[in-house]
Amino acid sequence: MNGNLYLLFGTDTYLLKKRTDKCFSDYGVGAEDIEVFDMEEVSVEVAINAAMTIPFLSEKKGVILKNCHFLSATKAPKEANYSLAYLYRYLRNPNPTTMMILQAPYEKLDTRKQVYKVCEETCVFEECVPVEKMEMYGMIKKILNQSDKTIEPNALEEFVNRTKDSTYLALNELNKLIAYIGDQKIIDLPTVWKVTTRDVEDNIYELVNAILAKDTRSITNIYRDLAEVNTEPTIIIKMVADKFQEILYTKELFRTNRTYDDVMRYFNASKGRTYYIVKNAREISDELLKKYMEALEEVDYRIKSGTIDKKIGVELFLLGI
Repeated sequence: MNGNLYLLFGTDTYLLKKRTDKCFSDYGVGAEDIEVFDMEEVSVEVAINAAMTIPFLSEKKGVILKNCHFLSATKAPKEANYSLAYLYRYLRNPNPTTMMILQAPYEKLDTRKQVYKVCEETCVFEECVPVEKMEMYGMIKKILNQSDKTIEPNALEEFVNRTKDSTYLALNELNKLIAYIGDQKIIDLPTVWKVTTRDVEDNIYELVNAILAKDTRSITNIYRDLAEVNTEPTIIIKMVADKFQEILYTKELFRTNRTYDDVMRYFNASKGRTYYIVKNAREISDELLKKYMEALEEVDYRIKSGTIDKKIGVELFLLGI
C-alpha cells in the first residue's frame, strides 16, 4: 500500500472535500499544483497521464479522480470509455511525486468488482460518513457560540431536519442564518423557516407521499415550500414523474420475484429511501399509478406546447389529486 494513493468514499461532500484538502496539505501539495478530473466527463487515461507527468515548478503535485462511479454498484455510462487496466497499472506502480485521490461520493462501493480489489491492495481507504444527528446538534451550537449566538430548541430541531445529514449543507445554511440575523443573538423557528432551504428532492419525496395519501393539506404546504425557493414548475413535474417511474419499476421488479435488497441495489438507494419506494409500490394500484402518470404526461405536453402556463399546470395537477 502506498502513502500517496487514497480512496475517499461516502456521501458527505463537506467531509470528502475537507479530508482531500488535508491529504494534500500533509503531503506538501499546494492548491495550484492540483488537477481535478471528473470521471463522468473524461476517460481515466487522461487523469493517469497527468499523474504520470513530473511536476514542473514544484516538487510534488496532486491529481483528483472525481466521481469514480466505476467503484459503485451502478453501471458506468457507455460514453465514458474507461480503461481500468490502465488504472490498475498505475496504482501498482504510482509516480512518487504525485498524490492521487480517488473520490467515490457514494454510500456503498461494489466490493465484487476487480477495481475495488485493486484499490484495496494499493490505496489508503477512508470513509467520509455523515455526522450523526446528535453530533450535528453539538456542532451547530458550538459554531453559533463562537459567533456569540444561540438557537431555540425547536428551531434547532427544524434546522437539522431541513439540512438532513449533510455537513456541507448545514454549514452553508448556518452561515446564511448568522448573516441574516445580524446583531440579533437568538435564532428562532420562524427565521429557520424563512431562511433555511430544504433539499428539493426531499420535498419531492414528501410531495409524492402526500399525493399517494391524498393529503391535500400536506400537498399544499410542500408545494408552497418549493415555490418559496423558486423551484421551476417544470422541474417539479419532472421530479414527481421520476418518482412515479421508480414506483413502476419497483412493481416490475417484484413481479419478477426480486427482493427488497434487489430494489435497493437497482436504485443504488439507502435503506430509508428504499423503504418508501417499496411501501408506495405496494400500496398504490396499477390503475391509479397509470392515471397519475398519464395526468403528468398531459400537463407536461400542455406546458411545452404553450397551451397552459407552467405554474397553473402544476397547480391544476395537484388540485386534481
